[in-house]
Parts: sequence; C-alpha cells; structure tokens
Amino acid sequence: MYIDFIADYGESTGHEDLAFSEVSLKLCEEFSIKNMPFPMVRPLSVRPFNTIETGFVVAQLAFNSKLGRNHLIYHNTAPRKDALEAREKNAGEFLAVTELPNKVRIIGVYGGYTFSFIKGNAPIYKVKCATDGSQFRSRDVFPPCVASLALHSGQPLNSWELLGDEVKDIPDIPENIVLSIDGYGNIKTNITSCPHIQKISLNNITHSIKTGNGIFSVPDGQMIFAPGSSGWNNKTFGEICLRGGSAAAVFNFPQPGQKITF
Repeated sequence: MYIDFIADYGESTGHEDLAFSEVSLKLCEEFSIKNMPFPMVRPLSVRPFNTIETGFVVAQLAFNSKLGRNHLIYHNTAPRKDALEAREKNAGEFLAVTELPNKVRIIGVYGGYTFSFIKGNAPIYKVKCATDGSQFRSRDVFPPCVASLALHSGQPLNSWELLGDEVKDIPDIPENIVLSIDGYGNIKTNITSCPHIQKISLNNITHSIKTGNGIFSVPDGQMIFAPGSSGWNNKTFGEICLRGGSAAAVFNFPQPGQKITF
C-alpha cells in the first residue's frame, strides 16, 4: 500500500518535521496490528492551515494516479475554523473519505476547501470516527481508521463499516486564485485560459507579464503566464513564472487562496 500523507505541520521544516515521522510510525503500527505489510508512506508538507493548497495537492496526486486501490491519500489540515469558541478535548473538524473513479481513496479532515477539488467527481462521506481526544488527532485518533480503510481496499467503499453519511455542503473553489508555489517560485493557479494581457496584480503588487504556450517561450528574465505542469481530467492549470528567477519572490511570496487579477 502506497500512502501519500499530506499535512500542514511546519512550513519551515517541511516533511522533516517530527510530526510526520510520528504519524508514519503510528500508521505502520496500525497496519501491523491488522497483520498487513508496512505501508510505504510519503510525507508532503503544505502551508499551515491552508486548505486551498491541501485540496489542490490531494487532487493533483489522486486524479493522476494509476495505482488504483493500492494508493491511499491521507491528509490533515485542520484549522478548526468551523467553530471559533473554546473547544472541549481539542475537538475539531470531522474525518471524511471518498473513492475516485480511478479507485484511489482519499481520507482526511474535512475543513475549508480540502475536498472542494473532488466535488462533482465522487461522493464524499463522513467517517465514523472520534473528532476529539487529542491535540494531535492525526497521530492519536485517525490512524486506526486509515488502516481499516486500507484493509478494506479490495471491497466496495459502500460496504466499509466506518462509512457515515454523505457530505453535501462542500464549498466551491474561488476563481482566479493561487493554488500553490513550487520550489522554483512558479505560482500555480486555477486559471485554465487567459487572454493576451500586459499586467498582472497579486498580493498588492502589479507587474508586466506576457502570455505564451509554455513557461520557456519568453527570454530569460521575462514574466510569463502559460500552461503549467498541473491539472487533471483534460484540464491544465496556468502558472505565473519568471524565467530564470522566482515569480513568487517578485510578488512577495503570496499564499494559496490569494486573488489574481489581470
């Protein structure tokens, strides 16, 4: 079983944050309890509390996977913004699950936009699992459910004993926003087409820009908006790139979810 584990534990330490190792160890323990081989767990960090980036990363990996039910995506970004008053026993958003048409299964905290990119492609269900009991629910509360789902991988999702009610109130993704920023400083967006433009505004900064068919279709040092490397279901997302540099640095490192105007 291959598990992509996506969480917002530490922007500075990334997947080297101690929390990733603790959750990976707990997942292996739960698989061992169920007499299953240890999973291959790959940790991936997203920005703290950022459910836009979490939802995008989950969808990018899930929709493009060809591993079927051998691929499980487990994500935890829980800003606990569903209720702002004081909470008892570290309660937070509930756990949810879905299976895409390609049979990849996704289990993770339902908060903000974490499941919004999946909306319309597969039904999403609550998981019959505690929502409180620990500050560190992704280590202390959720792993038995993840292992149970993996053990159930050869059977239809609707026969899983932990499957709850279908989730209906899934928010839409806002238009024209930042989705993520890669290691080169390229700004991934959810814009799939764009007319020829001369300027772009983001994070209170306006900069000249060109459009093209690829990010290298301008001279070195030029800002460009072009189809990028992300997308699914015959849809390609555009990227804002500075050839030979970092577009993110030019726009003072915007956060996923910020609005883009042309």
